[in-house]
Amino acid sequence: MIEMGPYKVADPDALETPAMLVYEDVLDHNIRALCELVGGGENLIVHVKTHKAEAVARKQAEAGVAGFKCATLSELEMALAAGGKEVILAYPLAQRIKVERLAEIVKKNSEAVVSAIVSQPQHVQLLGEVAQQRQQRLRVMVDLDVGMHRTGVEPGEAAVALYRSVAEHPQLEAHGLHAYDGHDHFVDEGERAQAAQRNIDATRAVAQRLQDAGLAVPRIVGGGSFSFAYYARAEDMCGSPGTCIYWDLGYGNSMPDMPFKWAALVLAQVVDIDKERQTVTTDLGHKAVSGDVPLSKRARLLQNESAELVGQHEEHGVFSWQGELPAIGSYVLAVPGHVCPTTIRYPGSYVLDAEGQVVDYYPHTARDRQ
Repeated sequence: MIEMGPYKVADPDALETPAMLVYEDVLDHNIRALCELVGGGENLIVHVKTHKAEAVARKQAEAGVAGFKCATLSELEMALAAGGKEVILAYPLAQRIKVERLAEIVKKNSEAVVSAIVSQPQHVQLLGEVAQQRQQRLRVMVDLDVGMHRTGVEPGEAAVALYRSVAEHPQLEAHGLHAYDGHDHFVDEGERAQAAQRNIDATRAVAQRLQDAGLAVPRIVGGGSFSFAYYARAEDMCGSPGTCIYWDLGYGNSMPDMPFKWAALVLAQVVDIDKERQTVTTDLGHKAVSGDVPLSKRARLLQNESAELVGQHEEHGVFSWQGELPAIGSYVLAVPGHVCPTTIRYPGSYVLDAEGQVVDYYPHTARDRQ
């Protein structure tokens, strides 16, 4: 038995490490907290990239979220299979084979509201060509660049012109605006709120210009885990959180004011120790936990929160360790620094109850990139 505060693993010997664990009661808490924070799930279009599991998406749908957001076609298929009534593919498609697959998914799920996003005339042209060839209507949202400079068109005349080109295409339906402000990582609540409001105002200004021109803007979706609540509380907008479903070390450190708890941990094992260097080697390598944050912030061990990751290879994670070294073969529970790209390292998650018993297994249905 492992017991670290509220986190228990009744029989760690039964799980091959490294293994991803999801604590069901904490997951349920995060879903409730997410909806309560914004006055109800109907104000949320949640991103599925964090969990990539149909079982988790079903939980979110049952909690009343308005819909889902995806980055891949596999995630889109999963969200629809989970009962999503509205799903946004929030990644611009530039390859015909993908647009054709999108169109086929839309055709097979005609009862759902599925939207693609565009930020360039080429995106509109490709979607329009495939829709025209298939004699099929496709819904399209315009992606606004509110400062991240990754995808999107800058709010203003270019955004209005792009939206108009969608609305005027005989096979495309302009379905609204999408804005992601993932560049704004403010720890201070006041700064966070101000930044979100600036982006909300910029998005609203585009929507108003479109409406003044007689163009409908059925849906506005904005924000990420830092800012979703501000969009969700704004009139006629939906917020779009992702990481909140599992939470992680990075967001927990940046936003201690938020009501979320770590729902996903990694069970790892001590495979070697070095008494001279006072280090512990675990199987928490690159293949076990995301490496997209600085080395020392990739994982926190609940057994020794002062332990610091000082070396990492494909299969090995080496931690500095103050105090008595643990025994070889003992287990550690790690909080991922960034949980979203940690999920894809595992085919699924073992689901544990409050007593640490394995009660389910959530396959990572949309793990494949496509």
